[in-house]
Amino acid sequence: MSPELSGDLLLESYRQSCHRTYRLLHYVLDHFIMITSFSLREAELRSGKLLASDDDRAFSGILYQNELIQSLVQNKFWATEKKRIEVPAIQEEDILRNLYSEFSKTEDYITYWKETKDHRDILLKLLRFTINHSLFEEIMEDAHPAWVDDKSLILGSLKKIIKALSQHQDFYSEFALDEDLIDEFGRNMLLAVWNQDDALAESIEPTLKNWEIKRVAALDLIILKMAVCEFIYFPSVPTKVTLNEFVEIAKQYSTDKSKDFINGILDRLMKELTTAGRIQKTGRGLLE
Repeated sequence: MSPELSGDLLLESYRQSCHRTYRLLHYVLDHFIMITSFSLREAELRSGKLLASDDDRAFSGILYQNELIQSLVQNKFWATEKKRIEVPAIQEEDILRNLYSEFSKTEDYITYWKETKDHRDILLKLLRFTINHSLFEEIMEDAHPAWVDDKSLILGSLKKIIKALSQHQDFYSEFALDEDLIDEFGRNMLLAVWNQDDALAESIEPTLKNWEIKRVAALDLIILKMAVCEFIYFPSVPTKVTLNEFVEIAKQYSTDKSKDFINGILDRLMKELTTAGRIQKTGRGLLE
């Protein structure tokens, strides 16, 4: 571990990162809702035509007015939470209007307002369209430097929110930031890796075989230490879950060859530590 760092500094950085990502979730959701609201403006323009077509007369702002979006727009907890965490105001209204205009020309959207009225399905499609659009990515990268890192987490969270949308006022509170979980898992993980740094390295080194531990890339070694820490000190996390999640981390953050290297080392470590009786799982941790 770097001598310039301290456990307290790491924990504070971790907490700040969690809160920034939580704020980002609300910021992205705010943008998403604004995109749906442009359907109201389109409905107004269509209905105001002197020679309105049948499609013009049939069109409505249902993308925004549907009960799912309205269950969020009118949700008291959502409004209070945005104010509490100081979600920034939207500055890119013109870009969002253009995104809506582009999406409104897709077959999915046309079929939606003409025929299916499957609100949840179209919202999930709009989410995928929006979050992967280059213009939207530019907005997010400007507002949140860690967007590339947090994008998949945000997308997964938004999918869960859309699937949970309802008229029940309490539904959104289930997605509030869980401070206890932040402390229980993340804090404990950081402190365990910090305090057991030498012991974790000693556990890993014999498995490296022809590699000297000092020759292992710094990031790969950190990933290995965190995974071994989770194997040994987090009995409720299944070993296969640990293996898969840290291989995915290596795939995303390290070199092209790191994924296979991490996978091979962790697979051997998992078997060796289990044989030595150092991995003792309980509860959910027993699941394969």
